[in-house]
Amino acid sequence: MHRHNIAIAGMGLASLATAARLTELGVKGIAVYANGFGGTPYIAAINFVLPDNPYGDSPEKYCSDMLRAGYEIGNRTLVEEMTRRTVDGYELLCRWGVTFAHNEDGSVKLRHVSGHTYPRSLCQTTQLIGEESLKTMLPRLEASGVEIHRNCSVVSLLTDDGKVVGFTVKKGTELSQVYAPVVVAAWGGAGNLLGKSTYPGDICGNTLGMAKMAGAKMVDMEFLEFEPLVILSPPGVEGEPSPTAMLGEGGYLRNIEGERFLLKVRPQGEAGASKSLINQEAWKQVQAGKGAPHGGVYLDLRHVNRKILQSYPWFFNRLMNNGYDPNQQQLEVGPMAHSFSGGICVDCNYASNVQGLYAVGEACGGLHGACRCAGNAASQAVLSGMLCAEGIAKTAQSNLKIVEYPVAYRCDESVRACVLPKLQTIGAKSLGIYRNGLDLKAGLLAVQKIINEQNVARDTFTEQCAQAIVMILAAALNREESRGTHNRVDYPETNPAYEKEFVV
Repeated sequence: MHRHNIAIAGMGLASLATAARLTELGVKGIAVYANGFGGTPYIAAINFVLPDNPYGDSPEKYCSDMLRAGYEIGNRTLVEEMTRRTVDGYELLCRWGVTFAHNEDGSVKLRHVSGHTYPRSLCQTTQLIGEESLKTMLPRLEASGVEIHRNCSVVSLLTDDGKVVGFTVKKGTELSQVYAPVVVAAWGGAGNLLGKSTYPGDICGNTLGMAKMAGAKMVDMEFLEFEPLVILSPPGVEGEPSPTAMLGEGGYLRNIEGERFLLKVRPQGEAGASKSLINQEAWKQVQAGKGAPHGGVYLDLRHVNRKILQSYPWFFNRLMNNGYDPNQQQLEVGPMAHSFSGGICVDCNYASNVQGLYAVGEACGGLHGACRCAGNAASQAVLSGMLCAEGIAKTAQSNLKIVEYPVAYRCDESVRACVLPKLQTIGAKSLGIYRNGLDLKAGLLAVQKIINEQNVARDTFTEQCAQAIVMILAAALNREESRGTHNRVDYPETNPAYEKEFVV
């Protein structure tokens, strides 16, 4: 048994920011539990509006960009507070040793990424900024007294009389209980719940179901983000996301005929175009027979200054190491499941409707609406963690009376091996980048049928995943319009191209 004042589930940037700010505010008894770092090691940039921004940027403009990119669905109160505190988030990272690239004149280097009116994306040019954050913040947090519990998975939440009082942790084959009056969910989003995605394997998406089963209200569950510029070819680099900042650096998007097709709908060019617009227009090229051989379009970087390309070493080096020179050849790119905008519904302190449960980073929903701006996963992680910590610190937390609970987590590998792939296949088939009501309805019925017939409750992980898939399918079915990353292409039920029942 472990007891803490604050127990954080997850070890990515949102978790680190929460723990760092709590430590600064004098809070003791903080512990972090996780099996990995989620998407943090792959963070390329973080959006902050700094006072000396040379483009006339402002927190108000950042807020406007977020709401516009989210198709006006985002929670305005949360977005306004997040963007208002952007400098504080930047200074928090700096205090904990995170450094950013600078120009020759000493100013902070800014990149222009998808969905933003102005360049406001901070980065490193020698390594990914996510790697930098982990490398510098983790040892400093441990030195400050924060307990870091590695190589363990938070597998279920402990609840008592409508409040969360801790969670169950699995390390190897051993299960143990962790008790705390405050639990912060910093466990990421959908990850690999619906099949292949850009996310690492430690983000499974079951945590969405875990939160729901603990009584948390969920929001925006239909909005799964598809990264538009994932490399489809050449061999050896498939699956590598090309930074959308490449468009801000002057890259072009072309169809197989060489046309810069985005100019027809966005005459000002590719720089700053939203991810949803890029995906929609690329899909139209493929549908019109103008797509590239592997079902995508071309990213043309041949004219971009080589030194600029080399300032993205993780991207440039992988291409070159596989015999592919972006100054000589075009890249074929297309969409792949990426981040998730839905999650636990929170208030301005990032508290959920369940007493004792907070959520930060991609674990919470409401900030991005129907589509997120590029680089905002990292900004949300830092700023939500900071704001959550301040909310926890200013709220008196009653001491938790420890009542030991027996471990209720159930593990049945036969159920997981047989049932989970079926559920994920149905979810992936129904919840692609283009959706239709018939497939969504059939998918939902198929998942519910499996839940009823296969006794998925014998395996808690499978049950959590099933609940998550049901929530996403139901939310997507209920939103009959197309909005942002949720694209409905519905046809009459008489259309023979669509099945009435899924067969898995």
